[in-house]
Amino acid sequence: VGKLNINDASKQDFLLLPGIGEKTAQRIVKYREDAAGFKAVVQIKQIKGLGDKVFNNIKEYLTITDKSDLKVLIDINTATIPSLKLLPGITPKEANAVIEYRKRNKAFKKVDELQLAGIKREKFEEIKGLVTVLEPEPVKKKP
Repeated sequence: VGKLNINDASKQDFLLLPGIGEKTAQRIVKYREDAAGFKAVVQIKQIKGLGDKVFNNIKEYLTITDKSDLKVLIDINTATIPSLKLLPGITPKEANAVIEYRKRNKAFKKVDELQLAGIKREKFEEIKGLVTVLEPEPVKKKP
């Protein structure tokens, strides 16, 4: 949610974008330095390893005029223990409790259920804006 200013963003910021890995993030920063900044968002397509598919997935998050305010929401129905531990104040034990709750109940239906999984109210208030519950992708049946 939000925008990432590609003229200010760090390598770490680019890693928040879907489909952008370490090497591509490094290439974006190097290209920007060599070109003295991006004049248009579409220039990012010049980066080796950043094809049309990735560009189409990330272009709505990119800007060259607005300030960066990109926040990546963690889907608690697909999050791994390492990604849950990135949330402020979440311990390995709490991350594990979230996964266990998800397994027992087949999935989270809403973010508030984190409290049922053992996340205390104060901590929940701190992280609720950083997590989401996405609808599971329908499983395609083979014809």
